[in-house]
Amino acid sequence: MKFEINDIDALARLGSIKLNNKEMLTPNLFPVVHPYKNIISPLDLKKIGAQCLFTNAYIIYKKENLRTQVLQKGVHEHLNYDGIIATDSGAFQQYMYNDDSLDINPNSIEKFQENIGADFSVILDIPVQLEDHYDIAKEKVLTTIQRAKSNISRRSRSESYWFGPIHGGKHLDLLKESALEMSKLDFGVYAIGGIVKAFLNYRFELTTQMLLTVKKYIAPNKPIHMFGLGLPQYFSLAVACGCDLMDSAAYILFAKQNRYFTLSTGTKKLEELEEFPCHCPICSKFSPKEIKKFEDNLRIELLAKHNLYLSFSELRTIRQAIREGNLWELVEQRIRAHPNLVKAASLIKKNKPFFEVYEKVYKNHGRLYTCTESVDRPLIYRYEQKIINDYRPPKEVKYPIIFPELDVKGKNSPTTSNWLNIINNNQLIQRKNIHLVFYSIIYGIIPFELIDTFPMGQYESCDSSSINDVFYQNSIESSEAFLKINSNNYKKCILLIPELYLNQFNESTQFPNNHPINGLISIVNRIFESDSCVVKHIDDIFQYLKEE
Repeated sequence: MKFEINDIDALARLGSIKLNNKEMLTPNLFPVVHPYKNIISPLDLKKIGAQCLFTNAYIIYKKENLRTQVLQKGVHEHLNYDGIIATDSGAFQQYMYNDDSLDINPNSIEKFQENIGADFSVILDIPVQLEDHYDIAKEKVLTTIQRAKSNISRRSRSESYWFGPIHGGKHLDLLKESALEMSKLDFGVYAIGGIVKAFLNYRFELTTQMLLTVKKYIAPNKPIHMFGLGLPQYFSLAVACGCDLMDSAAYILFAKQNRYFTLSTGTKKLEELEEFPCHCPICSKFSPKEIKKFEDNLRIELLAKHNLYLSFSELRTIRQAIREGNLWELVEQRIRAHPNLVKAASLIKKNKPFFEVYEKVYKNHGRLYTCTESVDRPLIYRYEQKIINDYRPPKEVKYPIIFPELDVKGKNSPTTSNWLNIINNNQLIQRKNIHLVFYSIIYGIIPFELIDTFPMGQYESCDSSSINDVFYQNSIESSEAFLKINSNNYKKCILLIPELYLNQFNESTQFPNNHPINGLISIVNRIFESDSCVVKHIDDIFQYLKEE
């Protein structure tokens, strides 16, 4: 097996998995299929976009006639599918029904998975239930690790690669221990288990915390799989937090309940829809009213196909966002589908240093900051850290002049360009003694010499004025930290807050009285005391400095 990473964004990895002369992209979804009862055939799943499938080896094993047939033909011929097939050991049944009396042993079911020719097989792990007390969960984790070690010694088929399950449930220290111990063992994919019931209850914050815990401690050179992740509105956040692969039967299980996948409002009941908000082949051909009248199997098939079309469309959207460096923007759109997704995204703020390590230094396009969650992006955190820890003003400067960023960033603004021309050509103060900086609602203080660098010079954001706004609070705090740490380098500080300015269309525009830069007045006065001044006109700067 070969796992190649071709691009990254956030903790997401755009890559490919190659094994047994087959290939699949990552991130990707394994649709779960029944070994012999499928409303949608594996061949049709391939046409819809499935590059891989998941089926249950335990169900095959328990039916003697079926077991014999699949042993003779192999699982690929049995399912009539030539793509990558993964098989489960039966532990999922144990997990879902909380039944510890599974009548199978690791040696038998793992050997069986090899013998039927699965590309990926899952060891017979013991999933941790969310309600498990710590001692019970730890015992299950240790047993799974021991079984994983035994599996390695028993393997006999080189063409079969293995999923190494990571367990711990809500006990994060057990997840850490499981990840560290499993990383020492040779598995093709590391898979987080015990999370389906959390998904069913929309506990996205818990599942995201589990994923981030594993991501921090698992071997970085292998894909991370999430068992049972099938809700497309959560795909982008999960991928941004490090999920490479997922499997689910949700597409068919939800269809049996007349539930229809959307990205904007989660799942909808078929009965609630007058029109389909989708243009997949199913939604383009039929109306909700028509599908409601179909007999059960056909209705389920059509809804399940839509659910898959939407799921694979979302994965293509995510992969393209990774290529373009726009995954954070996509995540911020998708989490609006449910309040619990917004809660889950709040974990990014708590883990900004971890995300920042993986964030690209440069992207091909400017950034868009459109919602409160944007302030927690690793790029902003990186700038805040570097401007405090790595930047110092030029030695000759004495007078910082703080400009507001206007409707066009930096020197591209007609008014700012005029201000710069006046300052550069003034006869009173040497240019080298003047330190021009901009106040940005996103980044706080941006020195003029950095204004054209990424990402400070290439971004768009919403206007902000409320003192309760997170952008305002964050930028003011960042600006205050900058001014404090560099105050000894300056003699006097001037804050320029105009009454009017020319916008990018050369229209005279009123500068808003409630602009966030006003929050700097008290800070500048407190840090520089009498050596500070707020002016309305560019000429007032030189009048103030002349009086020195």
